[in-house]
Amino acid sequence: METHKILVYSEDENILRELLGKAQQSVGGAVAAYISDTAPDGANCGSWGAETVYAVTDFALNEFNPETYTDALVGIIAQVKPDLVMVGATKQGLELSARVAERMEMSLASWCVDFEMDADSQQIVAECMIYSGIGVNTYRLQTKPAMVTVSGGVFEAIEASGKTAEVVPVSVDIQAPKLTVIEEKGKMAVGKRLEDAPVIVDVGQGFKEREDVGMADELAELLSGQVSCSRPISSERDWFPEWIGLSGAQLSPDLCFTVGTSGAIQHMIGIRNSNIIVAVNNDEYAGSHYQADYGVVADLYEFLPALIEAIKKRSVQLK
Repeated sequence: METHKILVYSEDENILRELLGKAQQSVGGAVAAYISDTAPDGANCGSWGAETVYAVTDFALNEFNPETYTDALVGIIAQVKPDLVMVGATKQGLELSARVAERMEMSLASWCVDFEMDADSQQIVAECMIYSGIGVNTYRLQTKPAMVTVSGGVFEAIEASGKTAEVVPVSVDIQAPKLTVIEEKGKMAVGKRLEDAPVIVDVGQGFKEREDVGMADELAELLSGQVSCSRPISSERDWFPEWIGLSGAQLSPDLCFTVGTSGAIQHMIGIRNSNIIVAVNNDEYAGSHYQADYGVVADLYEFLPALIEAIKKRSVQLK
């Protein structure tokens, strides 16, 4: 019986664990790619489900550069010869997967939510989200290896306590990159991580001016929460360094206020795992109302001050 092999890579440990869990369930074994300037922890990777860790360690890899990391991952794939490569759909992973697939002439399917090995053709058949999550397409990936990208929260991690993965060094000629960083803009200090906040106030394009977000800041502070936003608020208006959604953060707070957002599916994917969603929009037909537990049809400029005042009067401030 032919043994199939799945190679997984993500710089995000949580996603890496999920990919390893899916690989174990699919073929009964998983191997991980590791790219860094320091050696990997075989015990950690083993407890997450990896049988073997193929590692490229080089000082040139101390920071992410798409060219050097492409060299490293291509070298690992060439040695391992897997049936499938799974890459976490982070900002880094999306860029890296596209470059590797192009260089190695691999089939690449993005935003994979499930896959199986076709018994007759021995090809990967992958189900992937399309149109920002509105639908799902099924693709047959006709190269070996093939590649898919997977966002966090799609698959479940497993725990294999006491297991240690074998670490296999991979020698790769890392070329000097033609792309170099000339300026690095750090993220704004935002205190707690969004992922750890019990309450999220999610702001959308209903906010007219940056100063108006002060209302959301005040509400979040009263509820010991954090403020984040939809992609246009970050990428077009440059009000926040990151956003919530399919291509951004995917959160699961106890309570999420989504205020002035349209309810586009690619955005709502980022908050769909909230325990309670409260949508605030003056359009009763806004998509956010249909995906929320509670919908408030109101002008945010009237509702937020009223809510903040009510909370203050009742001295309700979570610690």
